[in-house]
Amino acid sequence: MIRRIVAAVALSVFTSAAVLAQETPPRRTVAVTGEGEVKVAPDSAVLSFAVETAAPTAAAAGAENARKSTVLTEALKKEIGANGKVSTTRYSVDPVYEQRERGAATAPPRITGYVARNQVRAETSAIDSVGKLIDVATQAGANQIDGLDFTLEERAQAQSDALQRAGQDARRQADATATALGLKLGKVLTVSTGSPPIIMARDKRMAGVAMAEMSVSTPIDAGDVTVSAQVQVMYEIAE
Repeated sequence: MIRRIVAAVALSVFTSAAVLAQETPPRRTVAVTGEGEVKVAPDSAVLSFAVETAAPTAAAAGAENARKSTVLTEALKKEIGANGKVSTTRYSVDPVYEQRERGAATAPPRITGYVARNQVRAETSAIDSVGKLIDVATQAGANQIDGLDFTLEERAQAQSDALQRAGQDARRQADATATALGLKLGKVLTVSTGSPPIIMARDKRMAGVAMAEMSVSTPIDAGDVTVSAQVQVMYEIAE
């Protein structure tokens, strides 16, 4: 008898829950993605220089490159001082093969010499001295500039501003959507910022440009860098 009563109570509870679930309408929501960005002056610059040397042998090319690269590195370190750092990012020694005409014999190509290449990265917070830094590198023996990027090291405030604008944009979109549909926004259910705010560095890339072709005094305009952010927000639709 007791078992029958327990079973009846359990069945009653289950039935009540099922009925309640059927009577409770699904929650109505609206999800939006807000975007925001701010433009700020960069506080650091990254330059990439290279020294290329050619010689009949790999050893000779490497030795000459080492001598010139040492002069370049020391000159950059002296100019940058405590405002940044200098480092080697890549070094290579490659053979140079003779150029053959089409239809020539298929014998293995002959090596005519070697080219050594040392790539040096210079980072500085002295934005106004970037042009002078390029001039110093030219005079010290750099014969290639592979890139110049302006970026942001102190980024906390810019990231916060970009996120705030993204949040405001999300709210604007949600308000507009609700108004268009004759609805009213309720509370925020979920918020996600996804990946960290993105910093779009100002790139003045001059890959492969021979330093000897550049003017003696190099004018550089840093401009601004862009910090962008996204915020995904889900709002409840008020009854």
